[in-house]
Amino acid sequence: MAQVIRAFALFARQVRNPGEGRNTFTVFTNLQENDFGLEIGAVYRHGNELRIVLANISAPAGVSSTGGVGSVTVTTT
Repeated sequence: MAQVIRAFALFARQVRNPGEGRNTFTVFTNLQENDFGLEIGAVYRHGNELRIVLANISAPAGVSSTGGVGSVTVTTT
């Protein structure tokens, strides 16, 4: 039983801290264009840039605004 507990403890430690990753080639497919719903540290695409989700910086999905100047009168007969 002690060996099972030690083995599970080792497994739990490795899951929490997977270690360093080193890659010579990586392909990212189907990346989101904003950080909506992603966890901190996830990668997303913003235009032609890859960005990483940070806790204090947001990349909104879209920004819109409306405005008006003066008035318009439409008459139909």
